[in-house]
This record gives sequence, C-alpha cells and structure tokens, in this order.
Amino acid sequence: MARIETNIIINADPKTVRSVFLDYQNFPKWNPFVTSFAKYTNKSDPSLNVGDELQVDLKLKGMNHTSTMYPVILVNTEKEFTWRGRLVSSWLFGGTHLFKFDSIDDDKTVFEQSEEFTGILVSVFWLFGVFGKTKESFIGLNESLKDYIESKKY
Repeated sequence: MARIETNIIINADPKTVRSVFLDYQNFPKWNPFVTSFAKYTNKSDPSLNVGDELQVDLKLKGMNHTSTMYPVILVNTEKEFTWRGRLVSSWLFGGTHLFKFDSIDDDKTVFEQSEEFTGILVSVFWLFGVFGKTKESFIGLNESLKDYIESKKY
C-alpha cells in the first residue's frame, strides 16, 4: 500500500472552495491534472451522487498523454468528496482519492487531497516514479485551485 497526501490553505470559506471544486464543468478553466471530468452513469442528473460512476481523464505533470479512469463516488458531504477507482481490479491496482474542505476560520480553508493505493502494481508504479509525478500533479491541482479561487475568476 502507498499513500500520497497534499494540502494547501485557500483564502476562501470551505463552502466556496467545495462549490468551485465540484463545479466539474469548469475544470478546463483551471485544472491542469484532471483534464476531463464527466458523469459516466446517471448522466441526466448533474449532481455528484454517491454510487455515480465518473469518467476522469488525468494528465500527470510532465507527461504528454492522459489516462482515463472510471471511479465510483463513495462520499459527497459538506467536508469531503471521495471516489474509488481501479485498474481492471482492485487486487491489480486501485486507489481511494479523498478531497477534504476544512475550515481554519471564516475565510480560510485547508484543502486536502490524498490517495491511498492498493494492489500488486503499487511497487512497480513506485519503482517507475509514477507516485512522484502523481504527488507533483496533486500539488499542481491544489495551487491552480487556490489561484483560481483567490483571483475570483469563477
């Protein structure tokens, strides 16, 4: 098992940060890591509901290609958004990706992004530097979200 965890302080309240982050139609405006995000199931309802499957294209920092995954939403609450994805099967490779929105005070949020990876390919991906690029990509998403919100471009 491997885990990556990043966080950043954003000068906005958690409700705003969560709202901007979950406005997935606007990801192309600010998100360098998640280049495409769409609902794969239950498409008639634009809300992100527990059990919905997503189609997510990810572009790791420094890479030229994207990878597509189909995670399922596990949690969507005021303070947390979590999905679980897998490559063929969780025993081969899987990841539970958590996004948290914690208040520091009325106008500051700690945005946390973490993922726990499981499966027999974890050590192979670690060896080839995939987790280092993944952590850089998480940091890039965090910084871009902060810049986007604090510049009030949403």
